[in-house]
Amino acid sequence: MKKNTNITSGMIWITGFSASGKTTVSRKVYHELSTLGLRVIHLDGDDLRSIFGNQWGFERDSRIELAHTYVKLCSHLVSQNFVVILSAVAMFDTIKSWASDNISNITQVYLDVPIEQRVGRDKKTKNIYKSNLLSDDYYDIPKSADLIINNHDRVTPTTASREIVNFFLKRNDSPSDNGRTKYWDKYYSNTGTSIESPFATFVHGKIPNKQTILEIGCGNGRDSQFFSKNGHRVIAIDRSASAIKQCKVHYSKLDIEFTQGLVSDIPHLNKYEINVAYSRFVIHAMPLEEEVDLLNRVYQILEKKGMFFIECRSINDNMFQDGDVLSPTERISGHYRRFIILDELIERLKNVGFKVVFQVEEKGLAVYKDEDPMVIRVIAEK
Repeated sequence: MKKNTNITSGMIWITGFSASGKTTVSRKVYHELSTLGLRVIHLDGDDLRSIFGNQWGFERDSRIELAHTYVKLCSHLVSQNFVVILSAVAMFDTIKSWASDNISNITQVYLDVPIEQRVGRDKKTKNIYKSNLLSDDYYDIPKSADLIINNHDRVTPTTASREIVNFFLKRNDSPSDNGRTKYWDKYYSNTGTSIESPFATFVHGKIPNKQTILEIGCGNGRDSQFFSKNGHRVIAIDRSASAIKQCKVHYSKLDIEFTQGLVSDIPHLNKYEINVAYSRFVIHAMPLEEEVDLLNRVYQILEKKGMFFIECRSINDNMFQDGDVLSPTERISGHYRRFIILDELIERLKNVGFKVVFQVEEKGLAVYKDEDPMVIRVIAEK
């Protein structure tokens, strides 16, 4: 079996009711993937419960909370380029939804075994069914498992593991959306207009009149309309269809070109002579690989001596301590954020070819109501 070079990390969640063979099959999957040179970790539900000090009970709510802890740990490891195999029941629709939204390249495998065979197997091992610690009614049978294996009769652990490995390796690496599309489409469908941000006034004071500005992540369009009213030509893009729809309604009388998508989705941007790229509170709302692609594309699009203005949340912001941990820099608190390390951002900009002419990291720059986040501001020149 050859390694699919597209797969460097991901999660294989092998689930099924107690005594369905999860641990045995997972051990074989671990062995096969390890022999291919992948960095593999196997986490077993029973082991994890013990490692965490058996602090969760066995009622449904406690099981859901423990399952959430399992998948958050898996997310953290996947983000550091491991393939994580989780052998655990943890079959709850809310947990599957969270994992699908937030873990890249995830495969859920459901081992389907009739109750009679599970009880027979269990009598020889844990005797958990006799203890009444488990009932099928506790769990939600997966409605959309990526792979279902009838793990009984003539199916051996070896054949099951090979089917799982083949399925996993044949999949294209699929980065997670982190729930961003759903969140921002809903958010912008219920928001109106507002005044420009402090960052927009800061940038306006740094650029000459009548520039062509590309705003990346225009949101409700408040900064786009500010630049337009001050004599600049504005091309504004956002990944949220709802945001762009609302902007076209609210600012229909202004000469602003609103387009839905990422910079990489809009090839006609090359036809403009773009002097300024503007990104406020956007870079921290995208995974690292998306940011790296953005920096490269902005560099290609900008005219010589063009300026790239960036404002984003710092890893030293208080909000970094909140929410679910996805990785060393990523959190889910209401919605997805990746908090930025200034020195690393500067290095990425320089690697692309930019010259960094201004940088600051402090509070007081983006005050909104009772919020005063620690933010980064950077000006880079092509």
